Amino acid sequence: MSRFAALDTRFILALAAGEPDAEATIDYLSKTGFVPIITESVYEELGGLVHSPDNPAHENAKHACQWLVTWGILDPPNSQIDIGTSGINADKLLEQGLIPGCTKVEAEMLVEASCQNCELFVTFSTPLLRAEATPLNLALLEMGLSKVTVTIASPDAIAARLGRMQPVTRAH
Repeated sequence: MSRFAALDTRFILALAAGEPDAEATIDYLSKTGFVPIITESVYEELGGLVHSPDNPAHENAKHACQWLVTWGILDPPNSQIDIGTSGINADKLLEQGLIPGCTKVEAEMLVEASCQNCELFVTFSTPLLRAEATPLNLALLEMGLSKVTVTIASPDAIAARLGRMQPVTRAH
């Protein structure tokens, strides 16, 4: 069974720009058996940036869209998007005050990651990184969205963890 890690838009743009923490995060995901994915909200944001030549992120978005498959990043379908419940559930999280300062699209990315049964959500979002995990995960479970607890981590935290990982030696 695959283990999924969802990546947010800012992470994908950082990866396209060649930022070392983003590249280290992709290495970490590979070494720990995760399949990186993007959700519908991320895909839509990238598409919007690709069609906005005046936006400073335009070139990185174009580069990212061309290289997602090569980087091993998937964009699996999500039935919650098709029926519109991810937006409704994101609104519920925001209304409950579980992610102070969070934008709706950031909350939607988290909900979509939960819908995809992701164990990890990689983001640069300060509100998501500061959110108290237990109440947030309980709310996701109450909404019937997640079969696992979603861990929210920043690329710099993952890169730091990768630097501390020691090679595993196996006895023969």
